Amino acid sequence: MVDKVSFTDFGTKRKIRKIKRKRVTSSSVNLENKMLSSEEQSRNEVLNKSAEFKFPFLEISVTQLSPSLRDAWCDMEISLRNSGNGSARSINISFDNLESKGKTMIDELVVDSEIVLNFEVKSNSRESAITRMDVFYHTIEGDTFSIVRRDWFPNSNEGEVVFNNEIPPGEEDKANHYTRKEVMSDDFHIVCKKCEARSPANFRICGKCGSRLQKRADRSQDWGSNLKETTGVQDGREILMQKLRKLGELKDKGMLSDAEFSAAKSKLLK
Repeated sequence: MVDKVSFTDFGTKRKIRKIKRKRVTSSSVNLENKMLSSEEQSRNEVLNKSAEFKFPFLEISVTQLSPSLRDAWCDMEISLRNSGNGSARSINISFDNLESKGKTMIDELVVDSEIVLNFEVKSNSRESAITRMDVFYHTIEGDTFSIVRRDWFPNSNEGEVVFNNEIPPGEEDKANHYTRKEVMSDDFHIVCKKCEARSPANFRICGKCGSRLQKRADRSQDWGSNLKETTGVQDGREILMQKLRKLGELKDKGMLSDAEFSAAKSKLLK
């Protein structure tokens, strides 16, 4: 059936060009809705599996036991507790302008365990300057997490808690200067919902089953292609890992209270 007729004048004769409109049938609409519903369901299934992922989460408290004088060693005590749901591996504590001696590395800290380390630090600075403390730790799979804290050294503190936040005391109005640097840049993955194979985020075709993972960015229209039949969903493990890293950053910056931090962490890991 002809839906529309257009006339083109070529001088003596008129040619009729028949144009048919693309009809949207109820079956095609139902198929599209079904595909979208299936994709959303697969995404939710991956996210719901986050409870199966095991991630460590270190909470630390640092106490300076004696005053810090120039070129003199002062005693430090650091308590580390793993409140996550996975073991923390290769924990390393370092300072940017403090010398340290004593145990500052731990091979492993299992879930719900705590350890107290005693060591000494020394500042060679004549005047008090901002010192950065980094705590790096890893998951069994090799994912890297970090804790960043800053404080002033040398100082006259004795038996006081130091390195409370990422932003050092008195520098709160300059919070934008203390932006977190990326610990590592990962090539994140996507998961094929057909065969559950993990592929790098820039892959368009699943290497295991050959299904399409992503839409082609070089096509403005989706006619003649299977753009709507993509099978890639975000990797639930990496989504959770990013959220945990962000939560740690907010805690280190002092932007979350202890109650807010505990509630948010419990919601992610349990």
